[in-house]
Amino acid sequence: MDERTINGLRPLRVFALTTEQSAEAILKKVLEPLRSEFSDIYVEGVVSREFPKSEIKPFLSSDSLKIMGLIDVILSLPRILNIQNKIKKRILEGDFDIVLTVDSSSFHLPLVESLKKAGCTAKFVHAVCPPIWAYRPKRKPRIARTFDLLLPLFKFEAPLFNDTPLASFWIGHPFQDYAPVKKGEEETILLIFPGSREKVIKRNLPLQLAAARQFPYKIMISVSSLSSKKLIEKIAPSTATFEKIPPIEILRQTKIALATSGTITLELALLGIKTVVTYKIPLIDAIAAKLAKMNVPFFALPNLLAKKEIYIELIHPFLTKKKLVDAIRTTLDQKKPIPVDLLRAQIKTEHTGKELVNKIIENTPFMRHSTRS
Repeated sequence: MDERTINGLRPLRVFALTTEQSAEAILKKVLEPLRSEFSDIYVEGVVSREFPKSEIKPFLSSDSLKIMGLIDVILSLPRILNIQNKIKKRILEGDFDIVLTVDSSSFHLPLVESLKKAGCTAKFVHAVCPPIWAYRPKRKPRIARTFDLLLPLFKFEAPLFNDTPLASFWIGHPFQDYAPVKKGEEETILLIFPGSREKVIKRNLPLQLAAARQFPYKIMISVSSLSSKKLIEKIAPSTATFEKIPPIEILRQTKIALATSGTITLELALLGIKTVVTYKIPLIDAIAAKLAKMNVPFFALPNLLAKKEIYIELIHPFLTKKKLVDAIRTTLDQKKPIPVDLLRAQIKTEHTGKELVNKIIENTPFMRHSTRS
């Protein structure tokens, strides 16, 4: 990633920002066509320590931004502001053409507003539509005047900002080419996906384990990083683990999965895996969600996209082992197949990588100074 191209022209410069590892598949989806079009592209930013260094020059690690819940946010506010100031300083001095933010609009909105006030001329592209359809719809005008281009993942989000000056380009979801796994003769495995954050794992994995042990299946647990692996091995010693998603041979033998609510629920649905969605949340967060008047019938992504219950959701401060065991039994008895085609229609776009690149680079400092035809 040189600072100059062979012919002396300045390369396209991108500063990319993620706050958690789950957003990095989306970042890769956006960067891939840009890299194909501009082989000399310079990319710097905030990603996890596991993001390939060959694809980006790390400025800060996103691992320090792993926060969740009202209490965490309040306690972490000074640290968050300090990180935002460091990022702002680097972007202002770095002469970037594009600032690409992914998800976590509550973190990115004030940062981008501050950069604009400071005179930053980069184009601000935000991937993942802020869920104004779920809560705080009055944010819409602020979002529209802050970002220059929105890249939503889901079809129903594509027209949400049509009545504003904010341009929107539906990119689809990184999972759009997933297909159901062909099951083997024996299904003897129960998978657990306890999440990636320490507090979430501590709150949910013991309950998931207790329920899973009531069934005659081999238990295997997903680990998202080295730090989470150490914690999981402490909570569940001698239990088999795998990284993120298991290989196809294990999926073919999987009877059912327990998944902490998140993107993994969509991944499992597209793979055709029966799943119970669990999320034991702190009482204060449940109260905060109630006060925020969240306007959603479901929390699990497959249910939201299908507009009906595909997976049983157990999202509550007072979730018990008995409720989870009952939900597992009900799910095992279900005969209806998962409506994969219905889900895929909401996440698979026909737009090409070239169209995405053109949309991203238009009206950027790079295009204003480039001699490219």
